[in-house]
Amino acid sequence: MNVLVVDDDVAIRTLVTRVFTRRGDKVQSAIDGEAAIECLKVQSFDLVVLDLMMPRTDGFGVLAFLETLDGKRPKIIVMTAAVPGLVDKVPSDRVVGVLGKPFDLQMLVALAEKAFPTRTARPAAMTP
Repeated sequence: MNVLVVDDDVAIRTLVTRVFTRRGDKVQSAIDGEAAIECLKVQSFDLVVLDLMMPRTDGFGVLAFLETLDGKRPKIIVMTAAVPGLVDKVPSDRVVGVLGKPFDLQMLVALAEKAFPTRTARPAAMTP
């Protein structure tokens, strides 16, 4: 699976990248929504793990950009701090799940597996 991890917090971005890399996925990361959009312009992804609150272009900007793409669009896992009402603004048609920060790594993997149930599971250690 080809995964794009988008978060302005370097620790979270690194941790999530490691989790998917250890699963055997091809992973790319972006520091914010603007960098994510640049990645999405040149490469296709199966899954985007997306923070909503970021500088420059936020996660909603990335979601809006995804709506402009022709063809296959990636599935989305949203990661966000608990901000009342914010999650309600996330379009649910492409989003497989929303994780509040701090989040459980096992839940992150479970959402990825829910998004791609026919994918052959590879064993992965959940320690960072």
